Amino acid sequence: MTTAELSVADRLEWSRCLLELDRRGILPPDFGSWLEVGRPDMRWDYPHFRYMQGALDSVTAGALKRVMFQVSVRHGKTEHNSISYGAYRIERQPTTRVLIGTYAQQQSRKLSRAIRRIVKARGVAISGDRDAVDEWETLQGGGLRSVSSGSGTASINADLIIIDDPIGSRAEAESQAHRDRVWDWVTDDILARAEPHTQVLFSMPRWHPDDPAGRMQDRQAGRWHVVDLPGVALEGDVLGRRPGELLWPELRPQQWVDGMRTDLGSYGFESLVQCRPRPREGGLFQWDWWGLVAGVPGVGPMVRYWDLAGTEKLTSSHDPDWSAGVLLCRMVDGRTAIVDVDRFRYSVARRDARMEEVAREDIQRYYGRITWWIETEAGIQGKERTQTLVRRLQNLGLTVYTEHPTGSKRSRAEPLAAAAEAGNVVLCPGPWRDPFRLEACDFTGDDSGHDDQIDGGAGAYAKLGIPQAAMSFESARM
Repeated sequence: MTTAELSVADRLEWSRCLLELDRRGILPPDFGSWLEVGRPDMRWDYPHFRYMQGALDSVTAGALKRVMFQVSVRHGKTEHNSISYGAYRIERQPTTRVLIGTYAQQQSRKLSRAIRRIVKARGVAISGDRDAVDEWETLQGGGLRSVSSGSGTASINADLIIIDDPIGSRAEAESQAHRDRVWDWVTDDILARAEPHTQVLFSMPRWHPDDPAGRMQDRQAGRWHVVDLPGVALEGDVLGRRPGELLWPELRPQQWVDGMRTDLGSYGFESLVQCRPRPREGGLFQWDWWGLVAGVPGVGPMVRYWDLAGTEKLTSSHDPDWSAGVLLCRMVDGRTAIVDVDRFRYSVARRDARMEEVAREDIQRYYGRITWWIETEAGIQGKERTQTLVRRLQNLGLTVYTEHPTGSKRSRAEPLAAAAEAGNVVLCPGPWRDPFRLEACDFTGDDSGHDDQIDGGAGAYAKLGIPQAAMSFESARM
């Protein structure tokens, strides 16, 4: 008789036995050993599976709390990390509460069914009172709840959160508005409401440099253990592969890799197979032109240039312009460092208050080195508002100038682009770095899309070349 044929009472007793065996440390000591008996339908001893099993064993042991799996598509990550590990955790301890989320409710239900099918076959008792595919429970109070990207999650009562493919298509990934919505769902609706002990597994194809996985690695780098497994090995491969060796040659041989390269093109191949997304280029700037440095230069003159807007974002579909203040520093070797970008969409009053906060921070950090420039707003009222703002900033002890830009946006950005192409512009660390590079790659200079960061960067770059003694504008005397 198999465990699937046991009565409800016998299954309950079996679950109690599992809990006791877990308490005594008698259950299979690792996830890989469980897979041999829990998922005998597949072979799980390939090197990339073994490597992921090591990370998941650390999660089980409590040594890792958040793990991101950056793995080539079609290499078994959902079967291994989401379905099998989810089932393993519930069987190992039937009180475990799992939340699983994907790009669509239909896909989340598919994963929920697969996990429930495994744990039932393994003898875990499922409550008859709550056995819906969206949410089911074990008789010990554990179980699984499935949700989809953007769905409401008023409370997160989970011991383990599994987020698997929160973006479902190339069209979704290319939409800034959709990426923002998914990011808000992951961070505000899921992670921010998790309990302190909750563990998180995050897996997704790397569609775009600014996708949620990219933002996490840029903005929350210290909080995630990243498992990086590209389909074709690069230098420093975690499995010890030589460059060019395949991740799963038995099932994804060179013929498969070559076909994916042809079908996807270089843009899709680098993101989905190699987990190294790059933006679509072809404008004035390219992604790889920008050098990266580990810190902020300790000496050298600095300019923060502000491109202003004054409309607050009201709804998810509302897409007003941004205000952006881009801080540059001329380094002692002649190169230029982009140090910081402060960017927001606020009303005029809120915008000015935030600019005062940034001014205080700049004075505290860079006193004696920094000058501000602000684009004067259009119209008589805009000029008066700018003058009032400048006086408030100067009262803080900051040197501030204003100007009316002349020439096209593209012509103003060309000197910065030429310097970046020559390798003479570097980016300091910060969560602004990839959004800045993305906007640069999209920049055309024809007023399509958002260009506030490039306008601010180009303005600051131009002002760094002006000796301070030559700045005789009336705004300095306001």
